[in-house]
Amino acid sequence: MKRKRVTCLLVVIAILAASFLVMDWLLFFRCGAVEQCLVGGSVYQNVAKFAVTAFAALVVFLIGKDCLSSRDRTFLQAAFVMAVCADFCMKIVSGYALVGIGFFMAVQTLLIVRHTRRNDGDNSFPRILCIPFGAGVLAAALAVSGVFSGPKLPIVAAYGVFVICSLIAACRASGKGFFPAGNARQIKWGMILFFCCDVCVGVSGLVSADHSVQEIVATVAHNLVWMFYTPALVLLALSGYRQDA
Repeated sequence: MKRKRVTCLLVVIAILAASFLVMDWLLFFRCGAVEQCLVGGSVYQNVAKFAVTAFAALVVFLIGKDCLSSRDRTFLQAAFVMAVCADFCMKIVSGYALVGIGFFMAVQTLLIVRHTRRNDGDNSFPRILCIPFGAGVLAAALAVSGVFSGPKLPIVAAYGVFVICSLIAACRASGKGFFPAGNARQIKWGMILFFCCDVCVGVSGLVSADHSVQEIVATVAHNLVWMFYTPALVLLALSGYRQDA
């Protein structure tokens, strides 16, 4: 029964992803590389993208007894709750993008802790977290000091450090000995896709004059974001299941 529910959720995610990706590219080919194409997605596209994150979170909350361990399940579920909050700020409400980035920092923190554990009783603090935490403190100091015109640039830069450290932790997960080989591969490729998604988010912010080469690159990157993010969510969600489940 659980397998059927998870399969149904994955099918719904695939259908939603196909629908909004088709609409994203149709919008691009209809009006070309203009800024409104970059940020003027329809209400349906935004809601469908948020729904993909919500359904991926449901996949995680269906793990139950099929988890690698109860603590691993808790870390993954907490990370997906933060991801749902982040995408709610990004896609459903307007003007809360920086709050959304804050939630994504929490996502990466939880994933780093999860992916650096050596065994189920490992309560050690991952030393790699000192790097993004230090970047976060520096970003906060720069934002308050007024060195930049606003807090956006230092916050985005700090998040970049978070996601790079999370990628490193995910790629090293197989060597920690806690995750089975199949789960470690899902974690690794899930975070590689997550990183590619965030790179595209950064590139999509490089808006310029309409129809310029830079604007074309930004618009294409914007359309690629969810092509990477959707499978990243699915792989990370499934990485919490035992392979024999």
